[in-house]
Amino acid sequence: MWVIFTASGFSNSASAQEDIKKSLQQKIRKHKESNKSQRDTTYVNLLYQLGMQYAQYNLDSLLVISNESIKLSKSMRYPKGEAQGYIIEGLYYSNIGKQDRAISYFKKSVSLAIINSETNLLLESKIKLAAEYKYKEDYANALKHYLDAIEIAKIYNNEVYLSKCYLNISAIYRVQKEYEQTISFLSKSLEINEFSNDEVQVGKTLNNLTACYIEMGDLDSASTSIDRAISIFEKVKLDSWLAYAYELKGSIHTKKGQYNQALQWLSKSEKIHANIDKGRYKIPLYNNLAKTYLGLKDYDTAEDYALMALHLSKKLNTLEQRDLTLEVLYQIKKADDNFENALAYLEELKAISDTINKNNNIKELRILKSNLEFEQEKEQYISESQQKHTLQLSYIYFSIFIILAFAIIIFILKKNNKTQNRLNEKLLENTEALKNNQTHLNEANNTKIRLFSIIAHDLKGPINSFKSLLDLFNNRELSKTEFMEFMPEIGKNIDSIAFTLNNLLTWGQSQMNGLSTKPDFISIKKLVDESFSLLSKQAEVKSIATINDIDNNVITWSDRDQIDVVIRNLISNAVKFTREHGTITVCAVEEDLFWKIQVKDNGVGMDTDAVTSVFTEKETEIAYGTLNEKGTGLGLRVCKEMVENNGGRIWVESEINQGSIFSFTLPKTKKV
Repeated sequence: MWVIFTASGFSNSASAQEDIKKSLQQKIRKHKESNKSQRDTTYVNLLYQLGMQYAQYNLDSLLVISNESIKLSKSMRYPKGEAQGYIIEGLYYSNIGKQDRAISYFKKSVSLAIINSETNLLLESKIKLAAEYKYKEDYANALKHYLDAIEIAKIYNNEVYLSKCYLNISAIYRVQKEYEQTISFLSKSLEINEFSNDEVQVGKTLNNLTACYIEMGDLDSASTSIDRAISIFEKVKLDSWLAYAYELKGSIHTKKGQYNQALQWLSKSEKIHANIDKGRYKIPLYNNLAKTYLGLKDYDTAEDYALMALHLSKKLNTLEQRDLTLEVLYQIKKADDNFENALAYLEELKAISDTINKNNNIKELRILKSNLEFEQEKEQYISESQQKHTLQLSYIYFSIFIILAFAIIIFILKKNNKTQNRLNEKLLENTEALKNNQTHLNEANNTKIRLFSIIAHDLKGPINSFKSLLDLFNNRELSKTEFMEFMPEIGKNIDSIAFTLNNLLTWGQSQMNGLSTKPDFISIKKLVDESFSLLSKQAEVKSIATINDIDNNVITWSDRDQIDVVIRNLISNAVKFTREHGTITVCAVEEDLFWKIQVKDNGVGMDTDAVTSVFTEKETEIAYGTLNEKGTGLGLRVCKEMVENNGGRIWVESEINQGSIFSFTLPKTKKV
């Protein structure tokens, strides 16, 4: 066996199949060298794959491989491998024309596949068995096994083998010239193969469609399908089917009387057939070549090919196409004025035609019988299915009754639950409303307490001091000159009271009633100038330089009054926490959709904790400025609310003793 692996037909074909065989040979050699092949199922499976490659190229090697595969599988009790071996051996006897022996091996493979539930192997065996009955011209049995395979493929949803069944069964109907059925099965096969993108099977189906179209005389459709098939087989380099495609292309030209073009394609087919060890496929090729040379009036060459076809037909004991061969020989001798031999071929043709017609009549009866049996089995299956369906329906109706009963009960329970849930939801809504009211009342109360606290501590003291001073002046305990000396301090306190009162009122309104924002286009530079003017006295006390570095084109879409409060608070804080001779700068940075306004100082700065909590709503700690200036602790909270109401955000960057940068954004247009 190893001698055959290393020395047999691996140099016969230059196609892609050669690479496949060499790859399989290399794998088998490795198993051989490992000394484990006697008990290795992988090795047996490789033998099967190699045998399928040899099926068309080297029949002697095919027989050796099948015997080895069967022997090993039996010794290791591997029924799948044994069934594969029977398929290979069946192919060997099929290719040498011994149909009965081939059928016996395919039947063994079918039996083993059924016993061991090997679905794919069963389908493969069934198709091979049906094909062998077709070669034997027992179309009834062929049809039966194809139909069985179709049913199995449908049950297991095996699209690959279903398409193969459709492809093969079409050949039976084509022999009987039932072209409508033939095209129907081929169309089903083509649809499956195109959906699964199986190019090889698409090409095979197109070859068979072409053959059918040629017999029907539809040469245009035949040309279209065969051109597509040729392009597929030339790409995948599948020799046997490419040879058949070339032969069909030549047949079309022969039918059209284009003998020189026909000869080109038929010669291509003959060249490939030189490497294919399948005599059955060469008979129609030789017949086509004989017809073509007859059309070219090359009678000697035509006779040579016709005689080769006749020899193979008798050797393989098949009547298929023998009448066509004898017809060509008769035409050759008649054209060559050899009337004696022409008459002999004509008589042989008549005798063989009678036999073929008789056989065809018997075959047609068998096909009708097979179809009838299949339909009877199908009706029985349908009847059994209907009985099962009726029983299932009774179970379904009973189940529906139980389900309906449960549904009614569930409906009643759900209705009660729905009412209960509605009451619960109402109760929850009322509870939530009470909670919201309580929260609102608590917040209002806290706001009131905070306002009173600030009024008591921050407004009451300066106002009482101012009142005491007036009382002293009214009681003439202070002279006019002495009173005027207190005026700068009084003015400072009044400014502080007014600023604090403005913040208190704004914050209190936002907490109690919510802010009403009325945006418009406003100039930020103008607002900054106004704030610097209002706070100029406090800045002059510390000799602080104020710089408005904002251009006139800085226009934002925001509420003027609210942004005025924001800018004034930020500048006031900067003045408060900047040491003497410090600098406060207000600038603007343009972004895509916003203006970023920044208030920078070089004052005392803040630590990380202060930066984190400076804008939080619960922050109430009051910080004192560099000259002990006191505020409400509300300014930055008011700023945050107002900036956010206008579609922006506010943040701070600061370092101890380095100063702070308060930044906030405002939209440029009303689209933001």
